[in-house]
Amino acid sequence: MWWGGASVTSGTALDRAGAAAQLDDRLTGANVSDPTRLPIVGRGEYNGYMRARLPTGPDGARVDYLGDLTIDVNFGAGFDQIRGQASGFKAANNTALAGALAITDGNIYRDTDPTAAYSFDGDVDGTLTGGSSSYIIDAEIEGEFLGRNQDAVSGVLFGDVTGPAWQDIFDGSFAATRQEN
Repeated sequence: MWWGGASVTSGTALDRAGAAAQLDDRLTGANVSDPTRLPIVGRGEYNGYMRARLPTGPDGARVDYLGDLTIDVNFGAGFDQIRGQASGFKAANNTALAGALAITDGNIYRDTDPTAAYSFDGDVDGTLTGGSSSYIIDAEIEGEFLGRNQDAVSGVLFGDVTGPAWQDIFDGSFAATRQEN
C-alpha cells in the first residue's frame, strides 16, 4: 500500500505507523477545500489509513489499530457519493483484526461552513475478528477535502462496537491522498 508517497512493504505495524505519521505531517496545515467549489461531476479515489481506538485489550482497554483505507468519491451522484472500505487492521504489537469495514451512504455537503462542520460523512459498518472474538462496528466518518483540487481527505471516525460480552463506544481518524487516474 502506498500512503502519500511512503511505501509500506514489510507490513509491520511500525512501517504502517511511520507511513501514517508521514501522511499526517504532509497534510498538516493543508487548506480545507471550499465546499461551495467542489466539483459537481467526476470521481476521485483516495488511499490512506484509518485509525480506530477499539476496546479490545484486557478489561476493555483501548487499543490503537491502523488499517488500509480506500475511499471512492462520486462528485456527480445525487446520493451515496462517498463509498469505501478499511481492512488489514493491526495494532503496534502486530495483533491483527481480520475483516473489513464498509463505508456507505456518504454525502457531500456543499453548503456547509468548513470552519464549523465537516463537508462529508458516511456510515461505517462491519465485523472485525481477533482470535475467537468478534467486534461488530456501527460507526460514522465525518471528513473534509483538502487542497484546491481535493488532493486529500481527512477526518474522524466514531461509533459503537459490540464485543463478545459488551457494547462500548470508540473513536478514530482517517487520512488519504487522491490517486492519479
